[in-house]
Amino acid sequence: MGFYANKIFPWVLDATEPEEMAELRRILLQDIQGKILEIGIGTGVNLVHYPENVKSLTAVEPSAAMQPRAKQRAEACGRTVDWHQGYGERLPFEENCFDAVVTADVLCTVNDVDTVLGEAYRVLRPGGRLYFLEHGLAREEKIRDWQNRLNGLSKVVACGCELTREIEKHIRNSKFTVNELEYVPKFSGMNAVYTHIRGFATKPG
Repeated sequence: MGFYANKIFPWVLDATEPEEMAELRRILLQDIQGKILEIGIGTGVNLVHYPENVKSLTAVEPSAAMQPRAKQRAEACGRTVDWHQGYGERLPFEENCFDAVVTADVLCTVNDVDTVLGEAYRVLRPGGRLYFLEHGLAREEKIRDWQNRLNGLSKVVACGCELTREIEKHIRNSKFTVNELEYVPKFSGMNAVYTHIRGFATKPG
């Protein structure tokens, strides 16, 4: 990765996050428990939203440049994190070893959405949950038009982030049983191109 991805983008990622995301992250994680893996932890913006009883978790992130900010956040909220640099497509863990897996604004940038979901399924114990908060292709035609127009720019400026992936379809076509999936109210202004779904799915067991 170049200077922009290593030095500038972690700051840009934090500075440009829509205000609405904080509450969405809190709602997503409010009931999570057990042994947790977060795929693509980035700069650690989820860390403050985990319940107080969650003292430790495991994190996988391909970009070493994100870790300094994430570590600062972990220290600030008193959480212990087992850090791993790597990709969601190749998780370095045994089968059935986590109670919950979290992805939040991650599936837009991975190389293979289905492989990441398959890996999440593999490392979850039977009955374990995948918690997701992801953006993808909008249902509204006007927003889809803007997503298609801006997708190329987004991939450059946001280091591979795609606006037009059909994330809901990928999740529903996976091995998971979808327990809850909802479209959240659209964001204001240009952030409307980030159409989010939130929910959780279970590994049958």
